[in-house]
Amino acid sequence: IIDCILGCLESIIEYFNKWAYVYVGLYGYSYIDAGKNVMRLFQNKGWTVLITDSLVENVLFMMACGIGLITGLIGYVYAKLDEDVFAGLYIEDAGVPGFLIGLFVGFLMGSVLLSVVESAVNTVIVCFAESPGEFQTNHPMLSREMRAAWKEAWPSECAEM
Repeated sequence: IIDCILGCLESIIEYFNKWAYVYVGLYGYSYIDAGKNVMRLFQNKGWTVLITDSLVENVLFMMACGIGLITGLIGYVYAKLDEDVFAGLYIEDAGVPGFLIGLFVGFLMGSVLLSVVESAVNTVIVCFAESPGEFQTNHPMLSREMRAAWKEAWPSECAEM
């Protein structure tokens, strides 16, 4: 019974993914239909390893952390230069809350802005999986570079490219 329940949950959760948003935007499918279709596309291409091994999210997260640290340092310097910035809160060392507020705001703003980049990368991957011939026709140099990079990173999954 537990295996059956886990199997049902796994098949349902498989359709709730970030790739479905791309299909919704491109084709106007409902979210569930988009999730099914995009997963079927990646499974037919043999790219399930490729989409789970995306390093873009990690790089963008690190960039958001870097933005947060930089804005945190700016907040720290500002709070140290203007000791009265937190005067009504009775805080002795204004640098720490200045840093934390800057870190939090910078990380959030960086994450929001970089999510646009992540969505663009996801869209390029889905469009490339959907119709690599059109990409080759319209952008032959970029297509060759993308195929070469993917074959180098995932030789077995991208052998038929």
